Amino acid sequence: MQKKGSLSRRNFLQLSLGAAGGLLLAGSPLKRLSAQGFQGAADFWDWEYEPRQAYMQQLITEWQEANPGVTLNYTTFPYGDLGTKLLTANEAEQNPPISNVHADWRPALQRAGLLAAYPEDLFDYSQLASTPFLAAMDGRVYTSTFGYYCSIVFLNNTMLEEAGLTAADAPANWADFVEFAKQLTQYDGSGNVVRPGVALNHYYSQKWLWQDLIYQAGGFQYSEDGTQAIWNSPEGVAALQFISDWYHVHKIDDPLLERHFDMFSTERAAGFISHGYWAGSLVSDEAWEGKFSTVPEPTWSGGPTPSWGLTLPEEGIAVFANYPEEEQAAMFSFIQYALGTDERRIEWAKVHAVPPDRVDLLNDPRLLEGDEGNVLQSAAVTIPYRVNAGEQPLEADTYLREMFERVILNAEEPQAVLDDVTTRYNAFLAEQGDQNYLITERSYVAPAE
Repeated sequence: MQKKGSLSRRNFLQLSLGAAGGLLLAGSPLKRLSAQGFQGAADFWDWEYEPRQAYMQQLITEWQEANPGVTLNYTTFPYGDLGTKLLTANEAEQNPPISNVHADWRPALQRAGLLAAYPEDLFDYSQLASTPFLAAMDGRVYTSTFGYYCSIVFLNNTMLEEAGLTAADAPANWADFVEFAKQLTQYDGSGNVVRPGVALNHYYSQKWLWQDLIYQAGGFQYSEDGTQAIWNSPEGVAALQFISDWYHVHKIDDPLLERHFDMFSTERAAGFISHGYWAGSLVSDEAWEGKFSTVPEPTWSGGPTPSWGLTLPEEGIAVFANYPEEEQAAMFSFIQYALGTDERRIEWAKVHAVPPDRVDLLNDPRLLEGDEGNVLQSAAVTIPYRVNAGEQPLEADTYLREMFERVILNAEEPQAVLDDVTTRYNAFLAEQGDQNYLITERSYVAPAE
């Protein structure tokens, strides 16, 4: 029997082979969808990310020219604000007909029946690596994935050169990488960090690194049936101990300094670890041309197995089900226009600085052209070995933020902190009754060597 909140390996493989009701994975013939059944204006929400906003507005303008009488009013909000608005607006029927939807929000919106399923002929779903996960609930797809984020290492070329190093010297395993990062760190006369070698000060980057380390060790975040967190497993404790040591033993960063990107972008940190998302600001700034490099994130073993860590799909545009069918059809027409060709997939990968949702395009010369700092290449090599964890319950962040504050700011002992937050988080999960989180981490299978 399928257990609560989990996607079994058998069911995942069935989805991969097209057994999800025969619905979306067989490669339905495509046709160009028309927006002409709808006339008028429609609101389109997104969260703030300047590189995407500029390209999205360009596509909206082109699509409107091809569809006279239809207008998309494109509005952006801070990331956290948009998530709250989307999760609450539908109850008062104040949601837009179309919005960009983050992977962390989509499962809850889909479970509540708020999203309209994509038409079967919108894309060739058999080409998309995301389809087994996006279709895991009911065999239908409700968003599009622009590409996949994963942690990489950003490095300042000038600071590397001053230390007699290059990006090619960055070790592939964590033990040696710690020593490499320490060579790039600078201290004042009292031994306080004044220039982090490789900065980590950002909650989400700390969380992603902790999850990466768990998966790299062959561990998981949740029990096999998906109903209990196992954060305080040996793998979870070792991962948190590593991050604690980064600050308190190796002193590569200081928790009282500013966040990693602010330190790096103002040349007060020699490097930082986070997702390629941050590359957009560097690439768009002429002052940074040729001044930074990236390398793949290290692993415990120095190799890609058992896993390279977590991958997060940059899920995309969704259509809401509480609008008339002709308006929904117009919104789907725009989504197809924005993402329906190889060229668009490659363009979006460059905009987001992430490998595309197409394994067959990972080595496409067009993708790697002009890859400033090797951002796409540093991520792309790791993607086949990355775990798609599925739904990451928003409530978990409350406990994980506390975990990092206690361990990093207060220097509390990782095992004791993890035992405490895991127990309290599991009590919260038990109170949710039949809440059915979509946990897919155990469906990961490493590529054959």
